[in-house]
Amino acid sequence: MKNLKINLLSLAMVAVFFSCSQNDNGTLAPYEEPTESAKSITANTVIEGVKTHVKSDGSFNNPTNPESSIEFDFGFDFVYPITLTYNNGTEVVVNDITELAKVASTITTSNYIDGIAFPFTVKRNDGTEETISSEADFEDTINSHDTDNDGIPNYTDTDDDNDGALDTQEDANHDGDSTNDDADNDGVANYQDTDSDNDGQLDQDEDNDGDGDFTNDDSDNDGTPDYTDSDSDNDGTDDGEDSDDDNDGTNDSDEDYNGGNGIDGSNIDPASLPQTILDYITQNYPNTTITEAEVESNGNYEVSLSNGVELYFNSTGDFLMTGNDDNGGNDDNDSSNIDPASLPQIILDYITQNYPNATITEAEIESNGNYEVSLSNGVELYFDQDGNFLSIGN
Repeated sequence: MKNLKINLLSLAMVAVFFSCSQNDNGTLAPYEEPTESAKSITANTVIEGVKTHVKSDGSFNNPTNPESSIEFDFGFDFVYPITLTYNNGTEVVVNDITELAKVASTITTSNYIDGIAFPFTVKRNDGTEETISSEADFEDTINSHDTDNDGIPNYTDTDDDNDGALDTQEDANHDGDSTNDDADNDGVANYQDTDSDNDGQLDQDEDNDGDGDFTNDDSDNDGTPDYTDSDSDNDGTDDGEDSDDDNDGTNDSDEDYNGGNGIDGSNIDPASLPQTILDYITQNYPNTTITEAEVESNGNYEVSLSNGVELYFNSTGDFLMTGNDDNGGNDDNDSSNIDPASLPQIILDYITQNYPNATITEAEIESNGNYEVSLSNGVELYFDQDGNFLSIGN
């Protein structure tokens, strides 16, 4: 009986030993159950996003910077290893970005990732690390990555840098992936870079033919669009130092980039704008800078901001509207952009009630007095002149 007691005591001690792990300082830490995977729509979203940057064999479209396949769209990379779960319950441990690409290349409509083991750690683009403990944390993380601060996360934004060209249009090498196009090699892909060739001019200001699309301008016909060509006219002088970038005989300072020929407006020093305009911008757009200012032939002012917004003021500096001057200075068109804050309260209340998680990205008043409102979730709403809801559409 004595021997039996000793044996039972020994077994108990062994059980305690194996139920603990030893810390670096020699003390024993309590045993922790392994984390189980949880359902995660966000994990599926991320893997689907990575797949768009991966070839069918699991290799990256951008092999020199594979991390860009996730960092550009979602603002982070995982701190590996992570555990993912397929919809059939199979778990897979991913040890690095190349293994993540292999997983992404295998998913189909019937065989896909729908879970991840929480908690896990991500490393943001600024180098900081963050622990993701739940699906809500994960969703917040990917939704917070918004390069142009327009309220639309990069992974759903078709124009990440808000320069007027779709991300797909800024795929300069036409390989189907915009993440590996970086004209000035500054580490920021063209589709997220507002000055892709680093020549001191915003991409949207290099629309030298004035057709509203800067990606099709190639002044020197060298096969490189002006917005990615630091010497657009091939005269040996970088555009940042060239007084006539497109070599059309008109100085850049005299050209109206919305019309292409300087007839409708002339560039002026932003500091010379009326104080009422400067005060309006400071009050309503405190986190932006003025990238361009013009005085139109009728004395009105057009001001471009660093967030892509264009503002229009009359000759005395009173605010008129926001938007693009697509008619060469003629504002009597079918619709005009207006400040969303100026919408009738009934419209604002309707949006708050029915789309509480969306923001207004654009508001227009039609020639008949009706309103068109675009939301950050892609929905467009139409209201009559009294603010009554009419319809949803594109």
